[in-house]
Amino acid sequence: MTRDAFPVLFGVLVSTALAGTLVIAGLKAGITPGVSPLVILVAWGVFMKRATGPGGTRFLNLAQVSGSAGMAVTAGVIFTAPLVQILYSTRGLPVPSVDVVALMILSFAGALIGFGFVGLSTKKFLSDPTLPAPEARACETMIEAAVADKGVRPKLGQSLYAGLAASFLGPLLVHLGLSQSSITLFSRAQDDGSRSASLGLPFAPIYIGIGGLLTLSTALLVFGGSFLRLVGDLLLAGIGTGSEAATNFPANSMRWVGGGAMTVAVAYSLFKFAKVRIPLGGDEDSRLIDVDPSRRRWQMISIAAGFAVMLAWLFTSGASAVFSLSMAATIFVMAMLMVALGAILSLQIGSSASPVSGTIFVTTLVLCLVALATGHNRIEDVLVITPLLVGACVAVCTANDSSQDYKTLQFCGVRVQDGFLAQILGLLGGVIVVPIVLYVAHEAYTLGSPELAAPQGQMFGTLVDGLLLQGQLPWYPILIGLAVGAFAVLLDIAASKRGAQLPSMALAVGIYLPAAIGVGILIGALFRKLGEGTLKRPRNESILAAAGLITGAAALDLILGILIIGKKGFTPASLQLFGDGAAVSIPSFLPTVVCGLGILTLGLILYFNSRPSRA
Repeated sequence: MTRDAFPVLFGVLVSTALAGTLVIAGLKAGITPGVSPLVILVAWGVFMKRATGPGGTRFLNLAQVSGSAGMAVTAGVIFTAPLVQILYSTRGLPVPSVDVVALMILSFAGALIGFGFVGLSTKKFLSDPTLPAPEARACETMIEAAVADKGVRPKLGQSLYAGLAASFLGPLLVHLGLSQSSITLFSRAQDDGSRSASLGLPFAPIYIGIGGLLTLSTALLVFGGSFLRLVGDLLLAGIGTGSEAATNFPANSMRWVGGGAMTVAVAYSLFKFAKVRIPLGGDEDSRLIDVDPSRRRWQMISIAAGFAVMLAWLFTSGASAVFSLSMAATIFVMAMLMVALGAILSLQIGSSASPVSGTIFVTTLVLCLVALATGHNRIEDVLVITPLLVGACVAVCTANDSSQDYKTLQFCGVRVQDGFLAQILGLLGGVIVVPIVLYVAHEAYTLGSPELAAPQGQMFGTLVDGLLLQGQLPWYPILIGLAVGAFAVLLDIAASKRGAQLPSMALAVGIYLPAAIGVGILIGALFRKLGEGTLKRPRNESILAAAGLITGAAALDLILGILIIGKKGFTPASLQLFGDGAAVSIPSFLPTVVCGLGILTLGLILYFNSRPSRA
């Protein structure tokens, strides 16, 4: 409709800008922030009169859907594409450049596939009452605050704006050198640095904010998983180099433990998802998530077009017909399963902390096994397999983003299918700009170098190298992971019989996360729980404060991304003005004190806004 054109167009412009500027920041950090709250805030601030007038809810909803979509392409590309350059570099071979055209084609295919599968499954995953959708709830509350009359609007100064300011200033203080990024409680490492483990209190507004949106039980499970990873890393750090134990348990064993646990949790989550009953219709909420037959046909066409593009690329790449058809069929099955799982994961824990790497780990494992079965286990075959992984990862990340956005539409009383066009247009902006920026980043810094570590690419490179090229898997860690996953599933089943929710996926998620992230999520959940006491549902101010903590840090990442691309030679390290070797010397204890006060400030913002008297 004509009235929808403006917010969608605005969202596409925002989406393209975010997708491009956050590529390098995401490659450095190994994560990408959920940007939906940031998009709403920008649309609200730039078009305040339009956003707060009649139709303001729909305006902000559609801007959010299209404005955040491009980040799905950013995450999908930067997590997987660098494994080519990393593998060639570690093997001492000439490092190939980034294949921009192949990445554009496969990102486009993945976007079409993810968009189609999510659209077809929308009614089912939005009907599941056990999925809390934390970021969607935050977006709903922000939109409600934007369109509400001033007399009944939540107290934005003490909640949203306070969270924004603290979240923006916290990481900035770290970059300036006035604060540490965390307070280390203990650490252990071998002399050669090959095996290490540490636990700290993180000064991380995004993860503390995510914790402020999750239930305490879910946060505890995520922390439990990250704590298991920490214990495993500590045990690994104590293994002597060259021993038999070191052979059975390599330095990256906890990645394989996480992969085993994720595999079991994935299978169980898909089983549970298959049992979810779709509402028969009739009530208003059911109508909101209904998808008209004509729209469903377009979703099917999108899936078919995505696979047609993928097959066309495979055949033109010089791959054999058997290999091409085998890979296309594998991607079809894995995309169908992993896209649904990506939507579930995002609604379970939020898109910022959703372990996309876990679902792609399983996909990579299957693709490598198919490649081995068809005799394609050379380094040159990685040049074909990697773009396929990019397509699969973009599809999963599309589900990660759109599930939160569609849930926000449902919360706000807008038909979910009205966001379909906004979603695909936002994705197309990312498809164009992200491969180009990745090429520029590689030429400037080199993917996999200390300046651009690409940690997710390192992980997938290790998997492809070990399984596909060397034909070896560390079975001991994998079997331990399978056992942990089975325990998590049994815990989930036992809790559900007692009317509680202890999602097995949350524990598996935690194993994939560094311990500091699990601690950050737990800090946020604890401060909010302390504030709200026996309240059954978080107050609006509490949700707005958590949304602010997520949004401010994402805004700083956006500014740094623009500077990295636009100013030659700029890196976040250029901001350091204080500390040893910097322009201004400060006492050595000061960054630790500022870090501790910063963590306490973030927690207190959640605490005060969670108390019933603050609503």
